[in-house]
Amino acid sequence: MATKKMEIGTAVSNDQIRLAVAYSEALDRCTRTGGSNIDEVMDFFAEDAVRITVGRDPAVGKAAIKDSFLRRSARLDQVVELKGIDLWGDMVICRLERKDTTHTESGLEHHLRILLVKEGKIKNLTVVVDPDEDNQLKPDVHD
Repeated sequence: MATKKMEIGTAVSNDQIRLAVAYSEALDRCTRTGGSNIDEVMDFFAEDAVRITVGRDPAVGKAAIKDSFLRRSARLDQVVELKGIDLWGDMVICRLERKDTTHTESGLEHHLRILLVKEGKIKNLTVVVDPDEDNQLKPDVHD
């Protein structure tokens, strides 16, 4: 009985990790520049993508996601540090610390950003925040 040798290519996980890091960097540039690179950010998304921030209304479709980012970038200046990335199938789970210069109190917010990646594009973006931590740092500003 002959054994068949299986070819092993580049790990898909490398592409998913690169996508998550590049997306995070592009989004930071977007918020620091008032949305000047919004098209770069939108290139990461599938046409029918959905963005959900837990506790808020979802943005459905690329146009709605773009509008929500532009509204945020007009009043938000953030830097996100990726503290870890976990892969689970097509899901990329990013543990984040976000420093936001629009906070009324100094400190960091701890977020989870969950990307569902299909065919190299973000199909679904879910952001999980601790509402108590968010309210403590920015009591008068809601996204």
